Amino acid sequence: MTLPLSASAPHASGSSNGSPHMEGNGASSSTNGNVVGMSLRSATSATTTGGGGKSSENPSGGDSQLWRYPGLKKEAPRHCLRQSQFGEEQVVRLMLQELRDRGFTDSYKLLQSESGFTLEDEPIARFRSNILSGKWSEVEGALSSIGIDAHEHVTAAQFIVKRQQFLEQLEARQLKQALMILQNELSMLTDDVTQLHRLSSLLMCPTSADLRTAAEWDGSEGRSRLLVLEALQKYISPGKMVPVHRMETLFAQAMASQCSSCDQHVRAVDDNLYADHACPLPVFPKDLRIVLKGHKDEVWYVAFSPDGRYLGSTSCDKTCIVWSTRDYSIVHRLEGHEFEVACLAWSPDSKQIVSASSDRTLRLWDVNTGESLRVFSGHDETVTACKWLGDTGKIISGGMDRKVIIWNRDGEIVKQVATPRVHDLVISSDCSLLLVADDQNSVHVYDLTTLTFLYTLEEASVIMSLALSSDARYCLTVLKTGGMNMWDLSSRTRVREFKGHVQGKYVIRCAFAGLDDRLVALGSEDGSLFVWSRDTGRRLAHLEGHNSTVNACAWSSRMAVLASASDDNSICIWPAYQGAPGNVKKAKSMSPPLSSASSPAHSPSLAPSSLATDNMDDDRSMSSES
Repeated sequence: MTLPLSASAPHASGSSNGSPHMEGNGASSSTNGNVVGMSLRSATSATTTGGGGKSSENPSGGDSQLWRYPGLKKEAPRHCLRQSQFGEEQVVRLMLQELRDRGFTDSYKLLQSESGFTLEDEPIARFRSNILSGKWSEVEGALSSIGIDAHEHVTAAQFIVKRQQFLEQLEARQLKQALMILQNELSMLTDDVTQLHRLSSLLMCPTSADLRTAAEWDGSEGRSRLLVLEALQKYISPGKMVPVHRMETLFAQAMASQCSSCDQHVRAVDDNLYADHACPLPVFPKDLRIVLKGHKDEVWYVAFSPDGRYLGSTSCDKTCIVWSTRDYSIVHRLEGHEFEVACLAWSPDSKQIVSASSDRTLRLWDVNTGESLRVFSGHDETVTACKWLGDTGKIISGGMDRKVIIWNRDGEIVKQVATPRVHDLVISSDCSLLLVADDQNSVHVYDLTTLTFLYTLEEASVIMSLALSSDARYCLTVLKTGGMNMWDLSSRTRVREFKGHVQGKYVIRCAFAGLDDRLVALGSEDGSLFVWSRDTGRRLAHLEGHNSTVNACAWSSRMAVLASASDDNSICIWPAYQGAPGNVKKAKSMSPPLSSASSPAHSPSLAPSSLATDNMDDDRSMSSES
């Protein structure tokens, strides 16, 4: 067993009794209510039962139960307002733990006295105290007697203790003693050579401060001992030692369960324990729609910046526009491309944009100034897709020239791979996977770190666009024949189909939406935007506001809004609910007058991309040259 050198430290609760508040997930198992030594009073009584704590008789004759505990100097009746399916001992001990962690010392003692239960028996309490005070020999001696059953678990627990002891000796600059622990004890407890080498390298740290930095460890005076206690607890029966922060863990699990059953999950849980979580209905109310007009031709793509402050859009009018999500005013109009701009991508820090165009180039833009920083030349045909490779500073693009290219910020080609013609590409958030949709029926999956081909997903029709969930489990494929499918990449199987939209001529880009990507959104050639539940396939919203094809959509979790881009030259903002952060009053500046002389740069039958034309062999691109 290997304990990582670093771990998230729990927060102190500021408790007055010296018992720190510890963060942790706890364990999911529960006790059976038969824990020796946990009761301060005798448990034998004709009027009480164990387990659920239900009385076998009701002397009061009323609806409430009369509970009596023998063994007290003076017995006092206790009226229970309801019966519970959960054992009284378990509930009381969880309450005791929460009171102790929150520093309610007097209430903690009173509940012990009144209920007859203690949080921990004497050996466990002593074990806890010895860990927090660093009495490691006593801790080691107790490992075999506190209820750790499996031999391998005892060994793993010994490693955790010895590792902490090793680090504390190093911190105290007792190098000889630390070396002896490493050579004679730690090396006998694990076969993980990498872990042992890393620990041995810490012997070279010149100071205690350097040690804490190298080990990502906050020292004996920090919270490291609390983390040791938490790590050891998973080997001890939860009936003997209640998992850390157990009540809060149960609260979090209950909220997570409520969220998972929420079909239209668009609003974050507000940590309200008084009511069950429920997202407001209906989602995306039509009367909250905000219309943005600034482009002079069809709008082909929209994307929100990672920080939620901006919305970027691209158009057939050869420009990109940066909009402020504070009031949806125009911040910058980015001009420089010679032909239509197919798409754009935001840098992870939201400070730069890269745009891809039918003029066979990409351009890098400064969001603060609106300046064009660089032109990337290397594609021989229309560039159909571009993405940032995380925070590496690199950009990946694909085009109709059968190339996928990785660039640095200076516009230099770092790597290039031959592929089929690229209709669309997506990458996983950890930059480990690359998915490329070709001009036929296939999605080609690559290891992005090496650009090595892994496998193919086959569809029944030409794939027009892709979307990948943030956890890289689900992939959406939009088909020319009108369907949209969702694939589970873990099993490489098609798991769901979404219907209702009109598709047949144009490239329409799909998107995951909602919190945790629980929704799926797609535009339609009839001017509508559809939203479905990812997990059930149920249609949640049919949004009507455009009067021509909806080419793309994008979701912002920070703003809780969908944006849609259309051939009617407009963008619609759809707040997910009344009071959503992105539900702001429309500003006058976002609807500048348009010249009546504006005209499309190409025939409507080819908009937004001739990728979707019937004859895929005539090599037509999104460029107006086609």
